[in-house]
Amino acid sequence: MDDLTLDHAQELLNAALSSAGEHDWLISAAVIDRHGNLIAFARQDGSTLASGLSAQAKAWTAAAIGASTSDLQPLTAPGQPIHGLPHAAGPNRPITPVPGGIPIHATDGTLLGGIGIGGAPLPGDDHLVAESAMHPHKTA
Repeated sequence: MDDLTLDHAQELLNAALSSAGEHDWLISAAVIDRHGNLIAFARQDGSTLASGLSAQAKAWTAAAIGASTSDLQPLTAPGQPIHGLPHAAGPNRPITPVPGGIPIHATDGTLLGGIGIGGAPLPGDDHLVAESAMHPHKTA
């Protein structure tokens, strides 16, 4: 698989929404392809505007960097190796090193894009929802 399909993106969103629903968390979820294009987006009724923006930023970051936003967070802290990275892409697409974004890879390891979750009570919860969407046998 060379590209992320709409069907695959929607499956990931549905899995994320289901996972969040198990906890009564109101979230937004976004799937972005490796070129930075939004493929699918869902915002649950009652979730905040910020959750939607956050989900898209996390998905974009995971797709752009090819790494989990949770893994980036400690590396971008003051005094760390890539402290300035969050500002490197400019104001329209800042790197967002906040838990909740995970890269999407094909079975051969090719980067396809990223999924981002925003709106769960804690950023770590966003990460758990993203993980459960990517790996349905895991639960948030």
